[in-house]
Amino acid sequence: MTADLRAATSSDLDLVKRTLYLALSWDPDDPIPPFEQVVEHPEIAIYHTGWMQPGDAGVVAEIDGGFVGMAYYRLFPPDRHGQGYVDPETPELAIAVVPELRGQGLGGRLLGALHSEAARTGVPRISLSVSAGNPARRLYQRHGYLPASEEDPELMVLTL
Repeated sequence: MTADLRAATSSDLDLVKRTLYLALSWDPDDPIPPFEQVVEHPEIAIYHTGWMQPGDAGVVAEIDGGFVGMAYYRLFPPDRHGQGYVDPETPELAIAVVPELRGQGLGGRLLGALHSEAARTGVPRISLSVSAGNPARRLYQRHGYLPASEEDPELMVLTL
């Protein structure tokens, strides 16, 4: 069954939070705290507070109307940002696919759609932070993301 993709809207805050939690719980051998505790932590809440502010964009994947994945990005100011921060003009990416559909190409479809939206709106580059052991790192590399520096190989950037 193929997932349908649609543009994220301001009413997708719950999906943004689910995406964050899924993205952070990528390692089944390293369980994380419960959902609310994680997504409301101040370092994580910046990724969803005020969802769909200027500079936010996203793509949601659904099968039969049910959430199966999302990719989105948002801009951050220099004084309040995440680990994937490069500068105020470079949005930071978050992406996740439900575990049962990982490795089937959905992440690539989400990235492709989000990259198209970024190019259409004049976004020059997108950044992200990914652990060295995270299998999603290969997905990002296949889509053109490169380490931003040798000093911080977990920070990756795609120039559009």
